[in-house]
Amino acid sequence: MLAKIGRYVYFGSMRIISTLLAIFLITISRGADDLSKAFAEERPNVIFFLTDDQRNDFLGCTGHPLVKTPNIDGLATRGVLFENAFVTTSICAASRASLLTGLYERTHRHTFKRPPIARVHTDESYPALLKKDGYHTGFIGKFGVAVRKGAKDSMFDVFIPLGRNPYFHKQTDGSLRHETEVAADKAIGFLRGAKKASVPFCLSVSFNASHAEDGDKKNHFPYPKAVAGLYEGVRMPSPKISDPAVYEAHPEFLKKSINRQRYFWRWDTEEKYQHNMRNYLRMISGIDGAIGRVLEELKELGMADNTVVIYMADNGYYAASRGFAGKWSHYEESQRVPLIIFDPRLAVKKRGRREKQVVLNIDIAPTMVSLADGRVPEGYQGRDLSGIINSVKKEEARGDFFCEHRMDHSTIPKWEGVRGKRFKYARYYEQSPPYEFLHDLKEDPMELKNLAKEAEFSEQLDRMRKRCDELSANYHKQAQDDARRALDKVQFGALQQGQHGNTEDVINEALALDPESPDARLARADFHEKAGRFGPALKDLDVLVEKLPGIVQLRQRRGVTRFFHGDMKGSIADFDVYLKSNPAREPHHWQRGLAYYYAGEFEKGIKQFEIHQDVNSNDVENAVWHFLCVNKVRGFEEARKSLINIKGDARVPMAEVQKLFAGKIRPEDVIAAAEAGGPDADELRNRLCYAHLYLGLWFEAKGDAKRSLSHIRKSAVDYSMPHYMGEVSRVHLRAREK
Repeated sequence: MLAKIGRYVYFGSMRIISTLLAIFLITISRGADDLSKAFAEERPNVIFFLTDDQRNDFLGCTGHPLVKTPNIDGLATRGVLFENAFVTTSICAASRASLLTGLYERTHRHTFKRPPIARVHTDESYPALLKKDGYHTGFIGKFGVAVRKGAKDSMFDVFIPLGRNPYFHKQTDGSLRHETEVAADKAIGFLRGAKKASVPFCLSVSFNASHAEDGDKKNHFPYPKAVAGLYEGVRMPSPKISDPAVYEAHPEFLKKSINRQRYFWRWDTEEKYQHNMRNYLRMISGIDGAIGRVLEELKELGMADNTVVIYMADNGYYAASRGFAGKWSHYEESQRVPLIIFDPRLAVKKRGRREKQVVLNIDIAPTMVSLADGRVPEGYQGRDLSGIINSVKKEEARGDFFCEHRMDHSTIPKWEGVRGKRFKYARYYEQSPPYEFLHDLKEDPMELKNLAKEAEFSEQLDRMRKRCDELSANYHKQAQDDARRALDKVQFGALQQGQHGNTEDVINEALALDPESPDARLARADFHEKAGRFGPALKDLDVLVEKLPGIVQLRQRRGVTRFFHGDMKGSIADFDVYLKSNPAREPHHWQRGLAYYYAGEFEKGIKQFEIHQDVNSNDVENAVWHFLCVNKVRGFEEARKSLINIKGDARVPMAEVQKLFAGKIRPEDVIAAAEAGGPDADELRNRLCYAHLYLGLWFEAKGDAKRSLSHIRKSAVDYSMPHYMGEVSRVHLRAREK
């Protein structure tokens, strides 16, 4: 970690030095008045347009025969069109998390029904890094992910969420305006603000379109009024793969999945198909029109020549292909998306290229950070595409990539796989046995034939299977490492000093990244114990003991928590297991003696405190608890006769406690000793906690239950302390109040 920090400091320092040098030279050549303008032009602005549910071939520039997208097509003509762009998880929440963080779902672990994206990841998201680096950052539209409290503020200067329920938003004048148009309105407002700020900006515009309005079973694809006349009377082409036999060849779990269920919502009849496809294309054309308005404003403001524009979709879309409706599964229609990057600074001869290299949604974050001349985090799993954009091949083309879908949903089967240059492998791992696909993308680019059960491909299947295991394990390991990185904040006290809510958030974040993390479970158990919540603490300790039976120290740890929770028999059982493996510790184990006392096993308690006396002969507490156990078995006078003699105990008022049980002073003398000497408030509280605990135990031994309970309550409540004996007073109070 220190080496990593040092590396950041070094590069950061070099960047500062180079910037200062540039400023100096600019000052000489242009004059100080032009300095701020020159500095602002050093780094490009970035606009990232993201659409929803759009596969790669639903644009004019990618070959769709009907859809009208002149503005997006213009970006492709002037920029770079990536023909082989894919998402690593085909669902909006997980894919958008990957876009923000540059990580696979296996690492960031965010999708629907999962905890928010970890703070360690949002802190290194592209908007957070650009904001730290001086960019004015904004987000408009569908966010689609959950983040930790405060994360949005660290990522965005301007955050304007827009939903699609409904798509038409009521305006101040009472009119209705489509979400796509509202997003463009807000984007234009952001650009005008950025112009005044005179600093580089990064704006993310995330359209809800072309996602269907799932709650409206008749008007699935509401479109902006501006495109209402488009495609009227035009017959829509048939789905990409329309033969019913393709659907029928699928295993039952896919035939019954949500992809098939939603097929009957919008695509199963010719009438539905024609109506919904026209409206779907209108939504895409509406997006194109909105983008055109934003680009025109950019030009009017004089910022177009220094603004990189990126266009992508969060996942693909079947749109009735294969008899399916949505995305979620492993076929190309689900995974392949459009990606266009237009950098106006690019040489004319390098524009209008169609790049065939495989690129991924996880490449967006490192590319944006790199374009802004920032430091790309070492933990990013994606690649910086700026070298490809500039036709400078910095590294070999991607050979294969991991892909997955891990959302918990009864009708969306989970899977993981690998897409290579020629073969694609997918494993639906929750089926019994796991169901595998193997496709030859060269001989069968439409993925119509599953080779997984054909003997001649068994070696290829085994290679792909092992590669999938390897990649999955690697990305899971990074999640575990990130969990430990998050947990370091708690372990090293960075979130202590009373900020328990933040501490709990970090622990839960670590567990979200690595649910199996023993360190995180132990930290959460500690956190609950500090708050007096021993039941929740035991849940984590129970899991740890079950999963790590060889670590007997966990039995000691759980034994203490069981004692505080009032489970004395369970506490003793854990202590016994621990001591069986560590018999040399038995003389030191006064904790087991306390548990014996509250469990009513007084003879065992007597023996435990007697052997403990051999290792600590000046412990008043040991003598007192020995007294209490003897009293329960042989009576008060015998207990006094057998009272262990203590030569000296420097703690106040323990010497007086010893004298009290020996019958040499009165109870009030113990209180007087505690208050003597003018201790500060904390020390006085601690002394009185001990004094009232042992006065309560004294009166209980004498048979005065009323006075005993009064003193115990003062120790447990009025002078409560967060240490072991302070907790013993609360254990005693709960036991006696039952």
